[in-house]
Amino acid sequence: MTVRILTANVLTMPIHIADRISGIIPSKIHLTMKIKHLVEDTDWDQEILKEENWIDSFCWSILGLSALYFVVVCLTMLAR
Repeated sequence: MTVRILTANVLTMPIHIADRISGIIPSKIHLTMKIKHLVEDTDWDQEILKEENWIDSFCWSILGLSALYFVVVCLTMLAR
């Protein structure tokens, strides 16, 4: 039986999810690096907060359309 000993350099090395995905799927290297850059180097959270009103209205309209759809389905079932 062998025992594997890890050094301090290996234990303290940061592991990024983009590096893991890139190792599994070689064709996704460019996309994962773009996502990594977006999350780490840009102010994406501030951009989302700037567009919060538009995003909220979009979500409410999706919710309203789905409620309208299910009302029509329920009325059709009751009419039978």
